[in-house]
Amino acid sequence: MCGISGIVQLQGPSEQLPFILKNMNDKLRHRGPDDEGFTLFQDENAHCFSGQDTPISSVESKFTFAPKAPIESAFEQSFQFGFGHRRLAIIDLSAGGHQPMCLEENKRLWITLNGEIYNYIELRTELRSFGYTFQTESDVEVVLVAYQHWGTECLTHFNGMWSFVLYDMDKNHLFGARDRLGVKPLYYLQNEQHFAFASEQKALLEVPSYSRAVNLDAMLPFLLYGQVELQSEGFFKNLFELKPGHFFTFDLSNSKLKTERYFELIATNKNQAFHTTAFEETKKLTRQMIKDAVRIRFRSDVPIGFCLSGGLDSSTIVCTAAEIAKEESISSLKNGINAFTASNDSALDESSWAKQIVDHTNAEWHNIKVDSSTLVEDIQQLIYFQDIPLATTSTYAQSRVMRAAHEQGISILIDGQGGDELYAGYQTFYYSYLNQLFKSFEWKTWYNELRSLENSPVTMKELFVAFLKINLSKFPAIIRASLSKQWKSETNLISPKFLQSNAKKVQFHGEFRSDSLNQRLKSYCTETYLKALLRWEDRCSMHYSIESRTPFSDDINLITSAFLFPANYKIRNGWSKYILRESIKGLVPESIRLRKDKKGFSIPQNKWLMEQEEAFFELFQLLKHLDTHHLVQKEMIELNWKVFFSDLKHSKEQDLIFRYVCYLSWLKQFIFPQQESSLA
Repeated sequence: MCGISGIVQLQGPSEQLPFILKNMNDKLRHRGPDDEGFTLFQDENAHCFSGQDTPISSVESKFTFAPKAPIESAFEQSFQFGFGHRRLAIIDLSAGGHQPMCLEENKRLWITLNGEIYNYIELRTELRSFGYTFQTESDVEVVLVAYQHWGTECLTHFNGMWSFVLYDMDKNHLFGARDRLGVKPLYYLQNEQHFAFASEQKALLEVPSYSRAVNLDAMLPFLLYGQVELQSEGFFKNLFELKPGHFFTFDLSNSKLKTERYFELIATNKNQAFHTTAFEETKKLTRQMIKDAVRIRFRSDVPIGFCLSGGLDSSTIVCTAAEIAKEESISSLKNGINAFTASNDSALDESSWAKQIVDHTNAEWHNIKVDSSTLVEDIQQLIYFQDIPLATTSTYAQSRVMRAAHEQGISILIDGQGGDELYAGYQTFYYSYLNQLFKSFEWKTWYNELRSLENSPVTMKELFVAFLKINLSKFPAIIRASLSKQWKSETNLISPKFLQSNAKKVQFHGEFRSDSLNQRLKSYCTETYLKALLRWEDRCSMHYSIESRTPFSDDINLITSAFLFPANYKIRNGWSKYILRESIKGLVPESIRLRKDKKGFSIPQNKWLMEQEEAFFELFQLLKHLDTHHLVQKEMIELNWKVFFSDLKHSKEQDLIFRYVCYLSWLKQFIFPQQESSLA
């Protein structure tokens, strides 16, 4: 797990390139404090340099990719392009894991990689059968050899999470790729002077040809819905995200960039009759695949811990880990199972459920109490490490969990992110399933599911509202506008001029689309929803130099198999995640397995905002002048501040104001950092 960066000078070699690359790499230090390296290229000659954090073992190693001199010695030399790397040492802690890396036998392939290829041992064995040899124990070397053997098809062989850029001297191009569902990030920019890439946008801001600016197209979906990075171009104008499941090639001879999708999730959409025998076999297979996915993510040379919310997904992973630990000797679990939970003083607190799993598995429990006391002061730092404004305060709680793990010396946390999207854990999925049954004339099953709602967190009233929203597009415009205003009352806080110019973006953001269940799940996994959750998690964990592993989001076997299951394996007799619940019977305590409520990673956001309204108001007053685009009606917000923060009936307005204040703080840190302010 690391931070990667790189830059190409498009108008010939430059003496400035090493200096720029060092600045980019410095911005990623939190992602990899254990080692750093640089490789600069000119006329197919590679020159390797060290940095301040490069250990002496890397400098003194005999590998071709070992740094030969400090990066500062390159400042007055001209190069066409270069790679930078920040290493968080997880697998092969020796100098054999130093990056950027090349193959010892083929010095014409170079790579800078962020992530983990969990099946690297099996791939290494397979590649050895083809005659290849290996000089290190690193999974990075396996990626290089896999590319040498399979070319771009190597991506289909990887089980894991990754973003990397590889330089192929023979083809004279850069090949960059990102994992299937977007666990690991990769951003890039291209203008007349530079092509550059990095793990985080803040590194790209160091490219001198880039002019900082807001992408206004991203703002209305964020303010109204908390949606981020819906398109490749996110909050920063002219900075782009490589989408999950895609790769790019950048031709160094003509500066042509081409992106291409390599992974398409195949979903079963047709209704199928429920056959008990077939289901029993699938249930056993699911249990085994989850066990295999968790076990392979134990591959590590550093300690591993677990995020534990008390929900079904994280509980499944912790209990599976405990089962494996009883059966096998796992070096990364030699200190036992360390579970980390965020708790709060509210009705949303799930720590009592987490405690049941702790007692069941004899785990070492780290229960982190979070409240609003440091919310405002922490937000500034959180936004810096996220690169974008916060959408909710749950990021604050998640960050506290990562910090606690870091303080305990944990370098890896395994999390349950993605289970809801694979197995249908959210309320909205009921609406899609019931609509699928109704439209396909499966009325008997449809009626049975309605009668079984007591097993779900969904009410008949919520179903009725969902039906209206599903069919909103069929209403006359005047009725549609009226309903929209009622459901999104906070829209009144948006500046009328800005709202009018972005009217097409004011819509229900897909929560109630009438797709089939699996198609709805596919959109959650491959469009923006899961990607956003993984994004928050990546930045929270890497802020504290922790690698977050998410079996439900990056195990190719779990992902592809789940979308071959028919809808009635996922919702049945009112139960969500039916196949998952049945597969873990006897593994997880029944009280957890049969939980009917659905809270997710919930915190009392509006309670916290009301507790800290004075501090937020002070921040609003301090920074409101930075919004030169006048996205909201500042006077209305200011005049009604006390009213909005008086009780929970204004929770929607509170949420929007919170996002807006975070946007102002983002402007201060990233768009106008040179402006004077008393902001700490």
